[in-house]
Amino acid sequence: MSRQEVYAWAAILSNVAFLLVYLAFVFGIPSALAAYEGDLTTVLLWIVFIDLVFQSVITMQQRKVMRVEKDERDRLIESRGYKAGYHVFMVAMVLLIGHLFVQGEMASFADPVYLARMQSLPLHFLVVMLVAGTSAKSIVQIRAYRAG
Repeated sequence: MSRQEVYAWAAILSNVAFLLVYLAFVFGIPSALAAYEGDLTTVLLWIVFIDLVFQSVITMQQRKVMRVEKDERDRLIESRGYKAGYHVFMVAMVLLIGHLFVQGEMASFADPVYLARMQSLPLHFLVVMLVAGTSAKSIVQIRAYRAG
């Protein structure tokens, strides 16, 4: 497994850890897991802590080890990954702009309680789509490295 592939796997695991913690703290822990809420919160915080330590170790390793020169294949795979992440994020932005337009046009017809809930939706949508875009980049890179 190449060093770039390890970095891509680390990015995916970081994104999953961040998304789990974000969703748990923003939307709450599901009622089926309410009895384990304290333990689950502790586990999620440990996941974030371990991820931060793991990312720090990777960063220190990058500085210590002489950088391996990337060849054309590595640059092509990196470019494909960035392209996929960009497309995912741009589609999400178009959907968000469409949502904001429709919400603005339908505000006079909608229920006030519904509108109050929809005020924070764009922020949550942007966070989730940022994670989805970076995950798409890493997934494309892993598939390309695995393809040979």
